[in-house]
Amino acid sequence: MHCHRNCEDEVLQINIITKRRAYRYIAAAEQEWLYPERRVSTNHWRKLGDGYLLMPEPRLIHMGGETLIGYKGGGSEAFSEYGHKPWQQGYKDEERDRRESAALYRFQAEWATTRGPTFTALNSEFGQRRLHEDSPEVMKIHREELKKYRRRSFPR
Repeated sequence: MHCHRNCEDEVLQINIITKRRAYRYIAAAEQEWLYPERRVSTNHWRKLGDGYLLMPEPRLIHMGGETLIGYKGGGSEAFSEYGHKPWQQGYKDEERDRRESAALYRFQAEWATTRGPTFTALNSEFGQRRLHEDSPEVMKIHREELKKYRRRSFPR
């Protein structure tokens, strides 16, 4: 597990989730570890990890996702990221794409400014398993992006 600012507290929060979900028994190398609720900052479900504890790293998410399939016999199919076929309403919805892209970029900026430049998850892009880190320039872009969204109301 890659940790950032409050690593120990996040481990305790995950241990609380594990303990709550256990059907019968839990085990630990140290007796103290059996009682994470004694040392954790919060055990309220909605406040775990400031609401982000189990959230995947959003900087690894990219918009789009149209899928094209070609079959040996020459046939083909296409699906939007929502499962729409080309002739169905919603297959190409530029307004939805604009809204959802804005929401994703805003959340990526919020996440980056809250969590810092080091990603919270590994990326296995192109066969390389590594932990990414945003450059100072990219972090500046995230901060500017977040300011832009705070100045105006969020598009609906």
